[in-house]
Amino acid sequence: MPANQSEAENIEQENDSDAIEAAASWMARLLADDATEQDSINCQQWRDQSSLHEQAWQRMCQITGKFASLPKGTDIQVLEKVSHSVVSRRRFLNVLTLAGIGVTATWLGAPHTRLGRSLQAQYRTGADETRTLTLEDGTRLTLNIDTAVDVDFSAENRQIQLHQGEILIKTGHESPRRQFLVTTHFGQLIALGTEFCVRQYEHYARVAVIDGAVETYAASGGKPQRVDAGQQTRFDNTMTAPPAPLQSSAISWRHGKLVAEGMRVADFVEEIGRYRPGFTQYDSAVANLTISGVFSLQDTDLALQSLASSLSVELQYRTAYWVKVIPAR
Repeated sequence: MPANQSEAENIEQENDSDAIEAAASWMARLLADDATEQDSINCQQWRDQSSLHEQAWQRMCQITGKFASLPKGTDIQVLEKVSHSVVSRRRFLNVLTLAGIGVTATWLGAPHTRLGRSLQAQYRTGADETRTLTLEDGTRLTLNIDTAVDVDFSAENRQIQLHQGEILIKTGHESPRRQFLVTTHFGQLIALGTEFCVRQYEHYARVAVIDGAVETYAASGGKPQRVDAGQQTRFDNTMTAPPAPLQSSAISWRHGKLVAEGMRVADFVEEIGRYRPGFTQYDSAVANLTISGVFSLQDTDLALQSLASSLSVELQYRTAYWVKVIPAR
């Protein structure tokens, strides 16, 4: 390849990367709580400066699974700065990763990193799909959205590794000689002939038992905790909380519903946001208001409208994919 052609391509890629970095910064600015009308004007002026700027902006905005690929040299630290400004790091990375954006191999993760293992998992679901599998022993495994698992059946054990997300398991009938294990970042579960949900959060995991029982083992050891049908608990690396009554909200996703029973608006918005493309936020002034009812996870616009109809809040849209719950005016 001629030297001048190679140099031109390098310059083009550098310019593209710079534009994407700037677009990410503008996104963070406009999503901040103190964003002003002047910020919007300044952003529009930047977009109008060149077609490259507008293309970069559209790449950052089209978060519905139809992203164009980012250049291979993109600095992910810039995107992580955006993630801390708008949503949780996990949510932001999932949106980008599951939408199919191509970024540096370093960021996509080596096999020994959590993100790398999730991306290379045997079974995965995207931001808008669930999936049900029937395993070799008859076990039914349902993956909720944004979920990644590996399945490893051997002569000694039946094991599911939950890398991220949430699963529903109904174990198959088999000789007890092969234990049924679920491994998370925070410890391990042993199923005792059962149906149960496991969800992995940023700093802990939760198990909700519908039928039968499970035993939980925190990663650092200690005494196991039995959780029976109609109970749920949470555990982290060091301990398992005492079992509490099963809450409908822990398992209602399997029917495409969110059951809220005196749920904080902050928690409601976070939960609805899992099933909605883009960014779903709330103002701190409404965070501790509470809501009860049954809401659709398949029509999140309707769920948010129901929230606004029930409480003294309103919805502030910046685009179809950026919505914030704010105090009613």
